[in-house]
Formats: sequence, C-alpha cells, structure tokens
Amino acid sequence: MSEPASDEATDTHHETDRASDQDLEAIEKERQERLDPDNRPDNAEVDNTDRDFDVVKGQFTDSEDDPDLGPFNDPESEEGEAEA
Repeated sequence: MSEPASDEATDTHHETDRASDQDLEAIEKERQERLDPDNRPDNAEVDNTDRDFDVVKGQFTDSEDDPDLGPFNDPESEEGEAEA
C-alpha cells in the first residue's frame, strides 16, 4: 500500500507550480515583444486573415483611407473596373 504524500513533497510540488507560472509569464512577455510591430524584422510575413481588404481602395477597411491610393480595378466586377 502506498503512503500519503509528505508535506515536504507537497511543498516541492507547489514550488514547481510557481516556477511554471513564472515561466509562463516570461514566455508571454517574450511573445508580446516578438509580436510588437516595432520589433518585426524586415521582410517578415504578417498574417492579415482576420482583416477585411477593399480591393477597389487597395487598403484594409480598418485603417484610415490614404487618398494617394486607388481606385483600382475590381477583379470581381463584371466590367473589371472600379468606379472613379
């Protein structure tokens, strides 16, 4: 029959849990630093799958309009051209 865990073993287990929490905090901090656009290396790929893109304006819908861009031809339009 096995004996119940001693207090010493339980204390060690809790210390391991705390170290794990500290590791998770360090990992999350490092992740935030890596994801910060200011720390992004040149030519890095960026995932924009959650953003909507206006093909006529040539810009994402969640950013300010740049009047120097567009209009562009709409590939889904029957005529294939954007309204000016």
